[in-house]
Amino acid sequence: MALTSPTPEQLTVESWSMYSAGILLITGRIYSRCLILNGFRNLQTEDYLMIFNAAMYTILMAAINVSGRTATNLMEPGTLETLTPEDIKIRIYGSKIVILLEQAMLILIWGIKGCMILMYNRLTTRLRQQLLVRAVGTYIAVGFVAIELAWFLSCRPFRGYWALPVPMEQCATYQHYSIVQACFNISSDLMMLGIAIPLFLKAKVPTKKKLILVGIFGCGIFVIFAAILNKYYNFSNPFTTIYMLWYIREASTAVYVSNLPMLWPLFRRVFNIGTFQERSNPKYDSQPLSDMSKKKGTLTSLAGSEDRITHEPALEIDQRISFTVEEYRREGKGGDVDVEMASKESEESVRSQGGYGRGVCAHNYKAEVSAGVP
Repeated sequence: MALTSPTPEQLTVESWSMYSAGILLITGRIYSRCLILNGFRNLQTEDYLMIFNAAMYTILMAAINVSGRTATNLMEPGTLETLTPEDIKIRIYGSKIVILLEQAMLILIWGIKGCMILMYNRLTTRLRQQLLVRAVGTYIAVGFVAIELAWFLSCRPFRGYWALPVPMEQCATYQHYSIVQACFNISSDLMMLGIAIPLFLKAKVPTKKKLILVGIFGCGIFVIFAAILNKYYNFSNPFTTIYMLWYIREASTAVYVSNLPMLWPLFRRVFNIGTFQERSNPKYDSQPLSDMSKKKGTLTSLAGSEDRITHEPALEIDQRISFTVEEYRREGKGGDVDVEMASKESEESVRSQGGYGRGVCAHNYKAEVSAGVP
């Protein structure tokens, strides 16, 4: 049984329903981050990038719905001879919409990768995993350039993408471009999963909360699955628009995965639930800063939005935390990673001892490294 293209109604229902959920999550993320960082102007790079991604997400869904109703210059053999001048005009317009669709999809997916890499980079500050994160970030940037080069060089002249008849097959099928895009897209997603899942599996948090973390980021597996299927249907059924359904699913799931972790502070406020810092086992507790000051080691933190520090005997730190990663290096042993999702809206008093005179900064993302033994 031959596969057929989804109806315009199917595309409309699936695209806008998934889009609504995605935009709701992005809006919630920005609101949550504004609560933590004390205003829109204090948002971090990945938050502004996510707002840009929301615009690309909107363009993608609109383009999919237009393209699903409009023919293009990709057609079965023998069709060109039957077209009227009006049909050709419509197909030229439809081909230009596909260009918009493909570019919106590419920029959205790579924009989301950028948000995730920026977050991982903050999480792994002063940890050995940071070098790996930066290497993957470089690979993603190189991949984007390579894909755009494939896009501009696969069809010459470039106006062939909307020409009828096409000057070369690639101007209608996009196969060379799609192969390059799939290779970099899927491989970089696997690399990011390879960073995130081990990091959270080592998290020193209760099992239930660890499963939540792994479950959220593990949804990236479905993003990879959707990326594989959209290319499969693109190559195996080139004259259908089935691949558009998988574009919708891939893009939407990527939006969900990249924004859900940032909503934890908002969930805490709305549903009055606990933080990821709460631990029932005292062996998971971090060492007091006063103890750390007496041992070899350093306490470091990322530049965030705003820090309030007073140099009173009781050191006041206003902590705005979404994630915290701590690694305690033990003599002769590998470090454990402690990942915490929390939003401390109240101030914590840290008693300074032993001449602890320097200010300690608490940021939105913080990494702590200590050489002390617990």
